[in-house]
Amino acid sequence: MPKNFWNSEKILSLSALLVSLLTLIVFIYQTDLIRKQQYRSVYPHLVLTNQASGSLNYKYLLLNQGIGPAMLKDIKITHLSGTKHESLAEYVASKINEEDSIFFYNSDIYKGRLIPAGEEIPLFGLVTEKELAKYGIRNTIYGANKLRSIINNDSLEIKLTYESIYEESWTISNWDPRPVKN
Repeated sequence: MPKNFWNSEKILSLSALLVSLLTLIVFIYQTDLIRKQQYRSVYPHLVLTNQASGSLNYKYLLLNQGIGPAMLKDIKITHLSGTKHESLAEYVASKINEEDSIFFYNSDIYKGRLIPAGEEIPLFGLVTEKELAKYGIRNTIYGANKLRSIINNDSLEIKLTYESIYEESWTISNWDPRPVKN
């Protein structure tokens, strides 16, 4: 190796190369942090839940408790017997007899439905006493509990797959409410 191999020009150019390399590493790290922040800033979190169980105000809700919209991609309603159902409304209707006298309303969910952040969709609920009074009929606690037991049945699995606007996908179930990333 020659005596003057490490002259000031080589030291300066190697220092510039090292600074450039470190700048690139910091830039890649910052870009990754920004990307993660963007994804989390639109994170949807769907939850299936009961509200006012055991009362005449009973509702079964689908909530988006996240901070971004959720797009429903797949809906599976399956009985342990292997029977698949087109919708939750169809399943509930097949389990209620006319003599049960349960007066309820429902909202159906479907593939492609967008659920904004903070949105609350009552999938099922009992019609209010005020509305029923017009017709001289009323709901009962028995009916409210029967509706709840039909929906919250250990042999029924409701599985929803949804996406964020960045196409990240999660699945929730009435058996396990924690979102599982796909």
